[in-house]
Order: sequence, then C-alpha cells, then structure tokens
Amino acid sequence: MLMERLITDNPQFHSYKGTFTSWAINPNTLNFLYSMLTPGMSTLETGCGQTTVVFSIARTKHICITPDQGEAERVDQYCTKLGLEKNITFVIDSSDAALPQDGLIPSELDHVFIDGAHRFPIAIIDWYYTVRKLKLGGIVSVDDFKIPSVKILYDFLCTEEEWELIRVMHNTAFFKKLREPMNINDWSGQKINLSYQTSARGFGKKGFIRKLILPQFERILKGKNHG
Repeated sequence: MLMERLITDNPQFHSYKGTFTSWAINPNTLNFLYSMLTPGMSTLETGCGQTTVVFSIARTKHICITPDQGEAERVDQYCTKLGLEKNITFVIDSSDAALPQDGLIPSELDHVFIDGAHRFPIAIIDWYYTVRKLKLGGIVSVDDFKIPSVKILYDFLCTEEEWELIRVMHNTAFFKKLREPMNINDWSGQKINLSYQTSARGFGKKGFIRKLILPQFERILKGKNHG
C-alpha cells in the first residue's frame, strides 16, 4: 500500500537549477528493492531520494549519506507524512568524506545501495569502505552503472568470483556477496586483469627486446635505407 502511494505520488526530492525534480529509479526497480528488504535489516545508502523512502517503508535500520541537507529534510518530511517511524539516520556529508570516519558504518550490513556522486572514483570509494562490512549473502546495488565512471565498478563486480550478478533492472544492478574478497596475488589474482596478464606474458628480457627495442631498431634501419 505504501509502495503504491510512493510510486503514485512520485515526490520530487531533488533540486536542479532552482527547480524541484525527481531522479528516482524506475518504479519496477523500487518494488524489486523493496522485495529484498525485511524489517530490522542493517542498510546503508549513498545518495538520497525515493529509494530512501523504500528503506523506511521496509523498516530497516537505515543510514543515508548525502551532502544535501534540504534533500534529506524533504525525504524526512515525506516519511512523516506517510506515518513512518523514524528509522533513518541522515549523515549530511559527501560519502568519500563520511565513510572513512570511525564508527559511522555498522559492523555488519545487509544491503548497500550505491547512488551518490557519479564522478570518478566516488562509486568505487563507496564500495571500498562498505564491502568488508557487508554480510555474506548481502546485496550491493549499483545505480546508474552505465555511466563510464560507475561502470568500472560494475565491470569489476561482474568479473570477480566473490560476487554474483542477480538482477539488472533498467539502470540498477544488484550483486550478491558470495565470499569475502581475496587478494592472494595482488592485481594478478583478480580476473579483471586477466587480459593484461595474457598480453604481458613473456614480457621479460626477451619480450622487452622484442616488443620495445626491435621496433625502434627497425625504424632506424628504414631511415638509413631511405637516406
């Protein structure tokens, strides 16, 4: 009932060039997000908007990080209008500044929704500071993953064995954490770097001479022959 009300109301929480607007995710995605939540879950979100209301409707213990005080106030007022309990903790700061602070993130998280600043490398920072707190089986949602600066994170999660892509809905991708991230061999242990490893094989002394020195030497010889 409350989800239907939210989608029908389509409240405009965001302000752009002096005009209120809605940058909400697709209604079907909102409903899917709601279906994954249960009361009492520990959840965290970077960004603020209709998804924040969804977490409140689901009665999770929610942390919402946004640098926009007005945005947070409008969401809070709308939740009050719906008669929802005060289960959202608003952190008014940019996520790259807030997340590294001691004591801000609960020791365990069930769901992390990444939808804050989309410029590089903010989405990666959001993931980095929350991934160790996310429970096994927990969900990380990456919104607007088609933006190149965000797609880097999406591509990484799709590649590594610690994560399972369980659903893509419009511009939002949902990943399940299958195991704790492993870093056995630094970068060479990550599948996202396999193509580089393949191209770099044999790039020892002989490979170095073959790939770097010989082409330069051949150019010198061609110059002499043309002279």
